[in-house]
Amino acid sequence: MLQIEFDLRAEGDELPDAFLDSTELELMFAGTRRSTGDSLRRKFAAVVCGEHGSAPKFTISGVYDRATEQMDLRYHVDTCCQSFLLRVMQILNQRE
Repeated sequence: MLQIEFDLRAEGDELPDAFLDSTELELMFAGTRRSTGDSLRRKFAAVVCGEHGSAPKFTISGVYDRATEQMDLRYHVDTCCQSFLLRVMQILNQRE
């Protein structure tokens, strides 16, 4: 079964005239979880390793920098074997 974990957080000192307050930041994190999760579930709903029968596991890490007001997202993919990782990366990099 496909697993998706999120680790989203904010760092740094908030600017006096911040673009996002704490409530809006949490809404942005919730939207990121929803849209990214939905996209991964669409792409990988039926994708399993042909040799091992395992699904990929995704960990999405994101840091919102309050000083620059920018979000950096990173995808970490765990698979059962190298050949399945290559297949997952091909699918991940395809446009929807």
